[in-house]
Amino acid sequence: HIIPIKVHISAMVRRSSRNIKTSNEDPGEERVLPEDVRRRNRAVAEREASRLARPERRKIGGLEHASKQKSAVLSTPFGYHSTIHKSKEVDENEEWCGPFSVARQMIAKREEARREREEKEEENKESHPLDDIMKEVDNEHKRKAHPSLLWKGKISAEQSEGNIYSKRQKRVQAQKSNMGRISTLFGLCVDFVVTNFEHVEALGNVDSSIRRTVCNELVAINKLDGAAFDVLTEAGMESLEIIDCAEVTQEQLTKSLDLLLPAGLRYLLLHHSGRCFGSNVVNTICKMSSKSKVFAISIAGAYLLQDIDAALMLDSLAKNLSSIEFKACPNLGPSFCKGLSNNYSSCGSGHLLELSLEDLQLSKENLLSLAETDAMRNLKSLALRNIEKADDEIVTKLLEGNESLESIDLSNCFQITDDSLSAIRLANKNGALRSLQLSGLKNLTEVGLETFFTPAIQGLPSPPMLRKIDLSSCDHKIVTDNLLDLVCKASSMKRDQCGEISQQLSTIGGLVNVKIDGSSCSDTTMECLVSTSTSSLKELSISFAPNITDKGLGYLVSNVGSQLRKIHIWGCAQIGEEFLDGHERIADPDLQIIGAWIKKGNAVSLK
Repeated sequence: HIIPIKVHISAMVRRSSRNIKTSNEDPGEERVLPEDVRRRNRAVAEREASRLARPERRKIGGLEHASKQKSAVLSTPFGYHSTIHKSKEVDENEEWCGPFSVARQMIAKREEARREREEKEEENKESHPLDDIMKEVDNEHKRKAHPSLLWKGKISAEQSEGNIYSKRQKRVQAQKSNMGRISTLFGLCVDFVVTNFEHVEALGNVDSSIRRTVCNELVAINKLDGAAFDVLTEAGMESLEIIDCAEVTQEQLTKSLDLLLPAGLRYLLLHHSGRCFGSNVVNTICKMSSKSKVFAISIAGAYLLQDIDAALMLDSLAKNLSSIEFKACPNLGPSFCKGLSNNYSSCGSGHLLELSLEDLQLSKENLLSLAETDAMRNLKSLALRNIEKADDEIVTKLLEGNESLESIDLSNCFQITDDSLSAIRLANKNGALRSLQLSGLKNLTEVGLETFFTPAIQGLPSPPMLRKIDLSSCDHKIVTDNLLDLVCKASSMKRDQCGEISQQLSTIGGLVNVKIDGSSCSDTTMECLVSTSTSSLKELSISFAPNITDKGLGYLVSNVGSQLRKIHIWGCAQIGEEFLDGHERIADPDLQIIGAWIKKGNAVSLK
């Protein structure tokens, strides 16, 4: 242990002796490192500086330190001071203080060199007396090609006062004042009935729309219980539509169907029918099949409904049942699909016009069994929403032999690709397709969609003359201005006797409902909608579309007719007060700007 202690002590002595100044040294003289050490340190700093350099750092800002040009330490809360210091005046003899400062010097020199180069290029650029005139001519051509550039919001002096929050508050108050209009007699009557519904014994012989409105209001205030359901269901009614059956028991529904089916019930629409739609209800429907005239059935959320029971129900109702919708019924499977295929084939007794399947756990074999017969030959509307196993092969087989489809919805079927687009266009030989919903299909491509809407392609029918198009939540790169230009023209141009598109606008054509959420469309699309759908457009959704500006949207509102009722702009932070406070229909309560303040009201969304 003696040797290590001696070595340690001697090392300490040597270090301390280096730090002690000799008696000959001037106390005020600063110690200077040897030249070879300085060169070595400088080489290390220059080698590391390129790694530490950050070209994106802002060029402004002063630093309250001894070395303002070189120090990398930022002492203010936001890192920069309000004063601007010129980086040109740097003392070359000032001592180096680390790799960060060297990196800052490198950036400053690089930026300064770039500025000098640009200044020289600007000085050497030859000017012409007509340059200003040519620039103005170019701007005039742009304004003619894009008339939305000329739109300006008409903001009143009262609206322009205050900060952003006070302006938003004024907008909300104006919307509430519009919402506070005098209620209609119908609205007053419905409110009175709903408020005092516990005293109502029967609604009597009222229209189904009135009964549905009363039911919706009861659900909204959480008063639709078993007693209210018994009052709503009366013999002689044609439609039983309940938007929330959570409080309805299976015994109550069975009792009601015993009363309603023989009396002429034609529409059975039950949503959130978890515990009320099971085997007992199916047995009642099958027992009353000879007296049943049910034309449309829509069942959602029936987790008690078994596959074999659904097949039995189709067998008993197929003679009159033409519209079928099942949503979120987890037990449906092969028996249900076989029942559809057999009952609505040419050999069956049914005539299927509408089929909607959503969020069902069907296998590919189950879906292919739907196409084993010609059960889909008369279909007018087909919806396969959020069906995991639905792919191009299934869509192609379902559309074979059908030329009369008016509506197709393939939303959130993630395996769908451009091959399905080809099958849809081939099936549209009669030009009947009016609604196409392709929301959430990430595997579609820009080329595939543009080909689908391009006219005069040999071997393909003309593109569809749509009234409703939904391309929301697709890849933002594929939904572009060029694509929407083709869609608008296909929807509004006149057709000749062969169905081919001419170059003249139709007076009865144009898009009615457009959803392009999350797209890369810009103001050019707004101009296309104005030129082709002025008298038809009723609803537009451009949520999370960052390239559409105040001018484009304001130009659209100014030029489209008063039939336009809803514009969805959720997530469009670029839409500002120029449009929200300055568009021409700011005082029109019939136009709803939904999503402007990330807040919704009870009746309509706040502007």
